[in-house]
Amino acid sequence: MVPWNSRFCIHNNLYWCVMLKDRSRIERQLSLSQQQLSVIEAKLATDGVTGKARGKNPVWRKLSAEHRQLRRRLYAVATLEKREAEAAQRKADKANGVEVTADAEG
Repeated sequence: MVPWNSRFCIHNNLYWCVMLKDRSRIERQLSLSQQQLSVIEAKLATDGVTGKARGKNPVWRKLSAEHRQLRRRLYAVATLEKREAEAAQRKADKANGVEVTADAEG
C-alpha cells in the first residue's frame, strides 16, 4: 500500500517511495506530537520522574524521538523552500537580464 501523497522513483531498477514534504502536514503532526509529549511529561512529573530519569521511560523516549524527527523534517522543508525560492529568484533575474555576481549572492 502506497500513501496517496507519495512519489515513486526509480533507482537501479528498483521502485522506492519518497514522501512529499508538506509543511502543513508536518506542522500538524508536530503540534500533535508536542501535545502527546506534554501529556506523558505531566504524567511522569506526577509520578515523581523528572530530568534524566525520564529517559528510562520507553513511552517518553519514543514520543521524544518522534517529536525530534518531525522538527528535523520541518527544518528540512524550510531549507528546501528557501533553496527553491532563491533558485526561482535567480531564474527570474536571469530572464530579466540582471547579472548577479558571486559576491552579491552571499
